[in-house]
Amino acid sequence: MVNAMNLHSGGERQTVAGMLVSEMRARILNLEFPEGVALRQDSLAAEFGVSRIPLREALLQLEGEGLVTQTAHKGYAVSVLSLEEIREIFDLRALIEVDLLQRALPHITSAVIAEARQVLAQFDESLAAPSAERQWGHFNWRLHATLCAPAGRHRSLDILRKLHRNADRYLRLQLNLSEHNNARAREEHQRLVALCEQRDNAEASRLLNEHILAARDDLLEFLSARRAHD
Repeated sequence: MVNAMNLHSGGERQTVAGMLVSEMRARILNLEFPEGVALRQDSLAAEFGVSRIPLREALLQLEGEGLVTQTAHKGYAVSVLSLEEIREIFDLRALIEVDLLQRALPHITSAVIAEARQVLAQFDESLAAPSAERQWGHFNWRLHATLCAPAGRHRSLDILRKLHRNADRYLRLQLNLSEHNNARAREEHQRLVALCEQRDNAEASRLLNEHILAARDDLLEFLSARRAHD
């Protein structure tokens, strides 16, 4: 919960806006705010105990991340991605992330591998916890970012982060219903870290590309069936 704060100074207002972004982003990714749901500014401002000024700033940032959309005369709502948009997100992920990994591999140190293995261990612990799907996206991004960060391409990594966030809520929904996909993702992550430790550029790139595109195909199949049923 975001507490009411003095909003008179720009710095304080930005702090509140940042807190609102974090809270609302988490609710969208956790599916507490499902796709298409209207985000009523009056109700949200009352719930969070803030004015509409930082709330609008937060909504604008979330719109920039692709998580909410604004429609004239209707206000903001959680964005709904078409199947083709989801396909495009994963295709872009494959292009950008494989390129980043290839650039990162010569610079991956034993410390990076140790960090990746620590994330994997935390990942496994989180999957055994209640509401595991809420932690899945966090650790999934941390692992992929850990392996790609040594490339030193901060703009590409920032774009990749936004792509992960936009697909994350749909992946959580799917993984919550599929133990098989959970197990496969864990196995592929472990193999990817091992290949990076060996600096096997060709095999690591191949596995990462297949990992992303297989997740794309599984998710599209899942959502097609779900939306047809709805």
